[in-house]
Amino acid sequence: MTTKPVTRRAMIVGASACLLLPRTSFGQNIEAPVEGGIGGTGIVGVLTEFGSLIVSGNYVQTDKTTLFTDGFGAIREADLRLGNSLTVEAQGGPDHLVARRVHVTHPLVGRVEQLTQGGRLLRVNGVDVVLARGVPSVRAGAFVKVSGLWRGQSVVGSAVEIVKPTQHLVSGDVSRASGFNVMQVGGAKVRGAGIGSLQPGGFATAVGQYDPLTGILNVTKVTSGRFIGAAVPLVHLSVEGYLEPTRAAPGYRIAGLGHSFQRNLKLDAYKDKRMLFNGGYTGKFAARSAVILPERKASRARLLGAMSREDR
Repeated sequence: MTTKPVTRRAMIVGASACLLLPRTSFGQNIEAPVEGGIGGTGIVGVLTEFGSLIVSGNYVQTDKTTLFTDGFGAIREADLRLGNSLTVEAQGGPDHLVARRVHVTHPLVGRVEQLTQGGRLLRVNGVDVVLARGVPSVRAGAFVKVSGLWRGQSVVGSAVEIVKPTQHLVSGDVSRASGFNVMQVGGAKVRGAGIGSLQPGGFATAVGQYDPLTGILNVTKVTSGRFIGAAVPLVHLSVEGYLEPTRAAPGYRIAGLGHSFQRNLKLDAYKDKRMLFNGGYTGKFAARSAVILPERKASRARLLGAMSREDR
């Protein structure tokens, strides 16, 4: 695999940007992502700046037609918080992306059952949440909305917001679990309404009530899929996340994404890193560039902010 500076989309940068943005390019012969407004761009990552939105190194504008939602329904743009894990469906060229839908994709919503390691390790809905460096902790017993990225069966938390108690929620990859009529979404076991329709390897959001005695979320509502086609059919993805092993080629997927990589990619070098992948999408993710991201919150925000300024 070759290491060289590349831009996020066209894989060409000026000399000054190279110093700020060292990037690793895939060596495979993959078609370049679409540069105009022909198709939509799906963005998955953590909100690092406002004005408009900076998500996974993308500068995304919003307008009066942008739809804002979370797992419980419609929200306002003013409800967004730095550190929120977002799913954005945008339209336009790389220098003029406009969000048609901004969805706050909380991996977990529930009560903090346990707090250990000096408040850096939380347990919510039976799932471990490891707070990233620089993310404030909360008290045990608080009802919270957790933002962050799945890493295996746990979440690397980018923000934890205390809210009034409501229904519990989990969103992430679907897999099979032991037990009658039980599936797994992310690291949480779920059962109940609609679970039988879920497909392993896909993405789902399950809402209901978590039972700490059984360790199972009893579901009252479940939805499948991360993107709903709010812009136009997606032709490009920009995804922040961690790799996890899978039996299917190329041997890895991005935890919590719900979409598979193109089979011919070589990903071993990135298996233990926080990553940003960009590339075309044709039903599978043909990632064309990879950026290793810092784990420290402030360092990552600076890097992603610098990347977004390339497009302005």
